Amino acid sequence: RFSSKSGQYAPPLGDEKMAAFYRARRRFSELAHDPKYVLSLQLKPGDLLIFDNQRLLHARSGIAPTDGERWVQGAYFDRDGLWLNYERWRRRAGTSE
Repeated sequence: RFSSKSGQYAPPLGDEKMAAFYRARRRFSELAHDPKYVLSLQLKPGDLLIFDNQRLLHARSGIAPTDGERWVQGAYFDRDGLWLNYERWRRRAGTSE
C-alpha cells in the first residue's frame, strides 16, 4: 500500500520547494486512498489478473481469519522484449500491421 508515512525519497530542495513537494505528496496520498478511485476485486482460485505495473498503483488488502490461505503468483515481462519479439514475428509473417 502507498503510505504517506513511509518516508520514501525526498530530493534536496530549498524550503519553499520542499514544502510544495510534501503538499503534493499529501495530495497524492489523499487521492490514492479516496474510495472513488479504488477498485476492489475478490479473486477466486484460477482467476488471472493482468495489469501494467507502470500504469497502475495496486495493493492487496489485509487477510481476515475467515479468508483462508492466500497464494499469489507474480510474473513480470519486459515491455521492450515483448515488442521486439512481436516485431520479429510480424516481419517473418510478412504482415504490415
